[in-house]
Amino acid sequence: MFTRLNAKQEQFLLLLVDGQAAARAYAQVYDPSMSLAVAAANASRLLTNAKVVARRQELIASRHASRPITVEYLTNEALATASEARALGQGSAAITGYQLVAKLHGLLIDRQQTDVLIRKPSASPESPDDMEASAWLEQYANTKLIENNTVEEPASSVDDEGST
Repeated sequence: MFTRLNAKQEQFLLLLVDGQAAARAYAQVYDPSMSLAVAAANASRLLTNAKVVARRQELIASRHASRPITVEYLTNEALATASEARALGQGSAAITGYQLVAKLHGLLIDRQQTDVLIRKPSASPESPDDMEASAWLEQYANTKLIENNTVEEPASSVDDEGST
């Protein structure tokens, strides 16, 4: 939802979200001749206004939503998180952040080795690993069906020698 502010408040927030210091942004929008101490006090007071806080959050959210996620963005975020974790004395979290940066840039590759035993011609664990074709046919093939389904050829009236 869009929170309505006056033009100067909106301009102040746009400068603030762009990264300018609050006192400088306030002085630039309201009165460039204003001292930084007075501008800082007024900016602080303005930033406690509920509507201004809500609009600032809206602007920040829209900026983050419109920013594409790139390798550079992920790298900067991971490095910032790792630096913050290191400053807090959380070495494990810092190392994880640095590992993520290394993975993003191809310096660290996760490799997994999977050992697979392929049993041919049977999936039975008791079967031997190698088996001759004749042994497999003898053990697993249903040759009785083949023998029962064979049709004998009718006797021909012609002898093998060609006489009738």
